[in-house]
Amino acid sequence: MNVKADHMIILAVWAISVIGMLLVPKRDRRKAQVAFLFQQFLSWILGLIVVQNDWLDYPVRELQRNYSSLTFEFMGYPIIAVYLNIYYPKVKKGWTRFLFVLAFPAAITLIEVLLERHTELIEYRAWSWYWTFVSTWATLQLSLVFNRWFFRSDGGVSQPEDEKDCPSGHF
Repeated sequence: MNVKADHMIILAVWAISVIGMLLVPKRDRRKAQVAFLFQQFLSWILGLIVVQNDWLDYPVRELQRNYSSLTFEFMGYPIIAVYLNIYYPKVKKGWTRFLFVLAFPAAITLIEVLLERHTELIEYRAWSWYWTFVSTWATLQLSLVFNRWFFRSDGGVSQPEDEKDCPSGHF
């Protein structure tokens, strides 16, 4: 694939992510914001570790001085964490929840492997698909745990069910 097509993929990820943010239901916006920011924090740190250790490389990227992937770490991956958190099936059985959480890193890993093979967006050096799977599974689990902790009912931040519960009318 050529560099122009790679830049089109980057633009598509940004467009899909922005649309994804706009489609978050109003009742879930606070939860989405917390999940988004927490996942940005995690992916920024892990992305720096991975790139600085030369385990993988992003030959085509948005900013030439930044060696990590701005699109993946600060937009694409955090929006995936948003949807995992707002649609996590809390009332379902353990297997349903397990498979739900497993589907996200599986899809991310599949997409990354395809991008690694067919584009210049990512290049594995001392990295493999299973590291992507394990790291995304672990960080998504941390996102769920953090969101649950942040919105706990025993003194944590409560999430208003609708606008009338929020005095300012904002979330």
